[in-house]
Amino acid sequence: ITREQLDWAVDQIEAVLRRDPRAMNETTTLGFRFADAVVRRAAEQEDEFRDAVRAEWGQKGVIDLTLALQMGRMFPMVKAGLGFAKECRRVTVGGNNVDVVKQAA
Repeated sequence: ITREQLDWAVDQIEAVLRRDPRAMNETTTLGFRFADAVVRRAAEQEDEFRDAVRAEWGQKGVIDLTLALQMGRMFPMVKAGLGFAKECRRVTVGGNNVDVVKQAA
């Protein structure tokens, strides 16, 4: 991976954690909007963004994003269930602390 690719990935991850679509590229925005609609159970938006994801990456893309979304929600529960969720830590991406926003964009 090149330094440029790493910087791009760090910027996109930080934008998602901050829920800042203005800082996301089109690809990241599409994935973010789809995931956000699914999590909020926004049926009309789910359909709209699912169709957009399918148009961009096919049914495999819909499946991949859906499974990634679920795995992201499963990890904290597994961690807690196994007794490893003892403390909260600040999120750091590429050496930078990121303030995670937990509200709709």
